[in-house]
Formats: sequence, C-alpha cells, structure tokens
Amino acid sequence: MLCPIMSKPNGQHTEMEGKPSGMSAATTVPPLSNFVYIYDIPRMEKKRLAALLEVNNKWYELGEKQMGYSTVELDSTQRCCQRNNRSPAEQLLDKWGNYNHTITELFVVLSREKLYNCMELIKRYVDPRYHVLIKESASDGRNAVANMATFSGANNNANVPNGHRAVHRLKDGAADQKVNGGGGDDAAAAAAAATNDKSNPTNSKENSPFANELADLTSLIPKISYEELTAATDNWSERNILGKGGFGTVYRGNFKHTFMAIKKIDYNKVKSSEAERIQLQQSFNELRFLNSCRHDNIVPLFGYCIEKEPCLVYQFMPGGSLDKSLFARRPASPLTWRERMNIAIGTARGLQYLHTFGDKPFIHGDIKPGNILLNEYKQPRIGDFGLTRQGAVQDSATVVSRVYGTRPYIPKEFYDRRELSTKVDTYSFGVVLYEIGTGLRAWDERRTEKHLKDYIARAVQEQMHVTQLADQSLPIDAEALMCCFKLLQVGRVCTADDPKQRPDMVGVMWQLSAA
Repeated sequence: MLCPIMSKPNGQHTEMEGKPSGMSAATTVPPLSNFVYIYDIPRMEKKRLAALLEVNNKWYELGEKQMGYSTVELDSTQRCCQRNNRSPAEQLLDKWGNYNHTITELFVVLSREKLYNCMELIKRYVDPRYHVLIKESASDGRNAVANMATFSGANNNANVPNGHRAVHRLKDGAADQKVNGGGGDDAAAAAAAATNDKSNPTNSKENSPFANELADLTSLIPKISYEELTAATDNWSERNILGKGGFGTVYRGNFKHTFMAIKKIDYNKVKSSEAERIQLQQSFNELRFLNSCRHDNIVPLFGYCIEKEPCLVYQFMPGGSLDKSLFARRPASPLTWRERMNIAIGTARGLQYLHTFGDKPFIHGDIKPGNILLNEYKQPRIGDFGLTRQGAVQDSATVVSRVYGTRPYIPKEFYDRRELSTKVDTYSFGVVLYEIGTGLRAWDERRTEKHLKDYIARAVQEQMHVTQLADQSLPIDAEALMCCFKLLQVGRVCTADDPKQRPDMVGVMWQLSAA
C-alpha cells in the first residue's frame, strides 16, 4: 500500500509572494533606499532595460560572460521565451535576481560589458558613488536613441507575472550576489580616483579596511602568495574556472601537488571602493568563521592571500555541488536514494554543529544546493560562509538591518520582518530536502505553484502519494519510498511558517538519522 506524504495533512500554507513596497513607477522618485534589489526596478523600466539588452543579443553575452550562465542554459531560456512570447532579457534579469543580486551589482556587470546606455537607465537607483563607472561618449547617446526604438516590441510582453519579480528579494550588494552622475572634469577626476590603479599604494589590498583583522589570523591560517596561486591556476586560466559569483570567481588549482579550490575577488572588474568594501567584508567573514569552525561536514580552509586580489583557498571537492548533481541536464550518474539520504544527514550534522559549538550560534544564512559541496564519495560539506552571522544567546530572534540569502530559501519572518535566528537555516534546509526528494528546483516559473514549498503543500492537501512526488529519474522501490517519505516529511516540518514550530537542527539530524 502506498503511503501519502503526511498522515495528517492540513493543506495550509502562507502565500509568499506579496507585492513589496517601492514598486510604483510613478514619476516621483522614492528614496534611494527603496530601490535595492533587482525586483525593485519598476516594471516598465525593467522592460526598457530588457529592450536595450536584446539589441544584438547583448543579454546573452551578459549572461554568459558576467553572470556565470552556460550557453545551454541561455539557449534554453531563449527557446522558452520564444514559445511563450516573452522577453529573454527580462527573464535573465529575473533569474539572476533569484540569486541575490542587487541593482548595484547589475550596474557593475553592465559596466564590464560597456553597456553604458543600460546603466544610464538604472543609475538613479544606484548610489552616486558608482556613477563614475559610466563612460559617456557621443556614440553612446546616439546608440541609446536608436536602441530605444525596440522598446515597443518588448512592451508586448505584458504577461510576465508580477509575482516572479516580487518573490525574488535578495541580499544587499554582496553576492551569490548587488540621479544624475555629473560630467566634465569633475566626473573624469572622480572616475580616475575610483579606478583600481595598482600603481597607487592607497589602492593596495594591504591597505584595505580589514587588513589588520586579517593580519590577526596569520598565525592560525597559512598565508599563500599571489604568485603561487597564479602558478597553481595556470595564470587564472578559464579552463580552471569552477564557478562565478557576483564579483568573484572560483578556480581549481594545483598547489603543492594537491588540488585546491581558490576563490578570487576580481578587483580588476570592480572599480568601486564600496564594492571592494563589501567583498572584502565577505571574504573576512568567511575567513573568520571557517577558521573558528572545523567539522567533517564543513569545507575546510587551507589558506588565504591578501595581495593584489584577495583569495581564499579551500579543499577541492571533486563531486561538485549538490545543485549540479541534482539538476545537471546530463549528470554522470544520478544520486541514489541512499546517497541522497546520506547527503541530507551530513548537511544536517554540519548545520547543527554550526549552531551549537559556541556560546552563540553561527547562522549560515545561505543554505542551498549550490553551497553544499560533495567529495568523491558523495559526502557533503557546507561551503560559502560569506553571509554567516553570529546569533544571539539562547538563539533568540535578532532584527537585522537587511535581508540577505537566496529568495526561495528565505522564510517569511526573515523576508518580511528581518528576524534572524537559526530557524532561518532550518527553513532553508527544509527546502533543500524537498529538492533532494523530488529532484525539482525550489523555484520554477513553469510550475503552477512556482515555489516548491507551495507545490508540496498542495500535494499534502490532495493526499498525493510519495511515488508521484519522488524524483522520477530513479527507480522507486521500497527503500526509495521510505527515503523520499522521510525527506519530504522532515522538510515539511522544517518549512513551517511559524519559526517556533520548526525543530532545531539537532532534532532534524536525529529525525533523518532514524530513517
């Protein structure tokens, strides 16, 4: 007899897609603080931006070169949008926004591709300090006028749902991934001052605001020279790129006859002291937390470098990310049900350690399949601690100044009220359990219930059987039935709307281990 997903489903769930404030496209511009994330860009202005990006397929180049998408993913987006008469550029903006990228980050990547007319369109939503990235020229002005002629075509894509924009609220200028700018000699001088001139000692990373804090750890963590890392990565060869984030790139390197993963902050592409400050703060965060927290299910830090471009050196995880194992179009071999359960248990073990090993819990803040890495034996290790924060004593909720993380994995209390506790990680982990069990992504525009949590809630309400929910790429036998049932059952508890109803990660670990 087949078992339903829960014995006592209540079918209740809270809609997570409210329209946030600051979405009006009125002519009166609200305060700059109202426009932080990509979803904040007013609908019509986003369409104008998409129209500019579609000229000569600039959106495709932007996605491939700066946003880290493969040609396969971009081609799929293009085909899908052609079938549905939608804008691929607008779809790209929404998709990238789903990974925590802000308007400021978009402004920076547009500058790398010299899309200055696009930057002009959104610069009023960006801190004026970034405006020096715009290199104005007469030809840009002419191109902007010519390109705007395509806007009428983009405007026909009125069927893009508002919820897709609203659900993607992300972290402040730090990722996965974030008024008139003046002209003449003043602008040129400001641009020169903002440029990362390596010949200027005041721009040296050794003079960064966190250099002293990093220096305090030199006796605890090996410091590796930039020249050694350059040699280890074959001069930062593109062949060795493992992945790209908002401002940084992760390379595979061979250091001392040992493969390493080397995260480099690309300062040659970020010509802004504010962007540098944010990225250096994240690097320091990761360095500090990884140094203090060592566990079998947490990626170990092997060394660091603060010369030229700051780098963090980790153990190389040959199994790649859980995201790639679950969602790659042609994975080498699908994860078995036993491997999936072991990955869930190992990740829970790492999280409970993070939450309990000190007097105050460490809250990861961005648990998702892309940050769960696998070794050659499919054992999981949690990575990317750039957003980790220390919580309050006894894990009481703390109100923070900004929301960060990846939107589909963020619970309502953090998204709406900025209440941070370890239960934020519990919720994120619950969504990951749903993904492991079903093989479906947390957010999918093609589903009726776009958020996987809502899809599972409907399945519970309709008493759907586990065999209908389990990843269809694997055979369903008795073991598969029990593994999937346990993954979804625990995921259901972890994603309770009320954080008080969610278990702590110690309890989650024991529930999974009992399977």
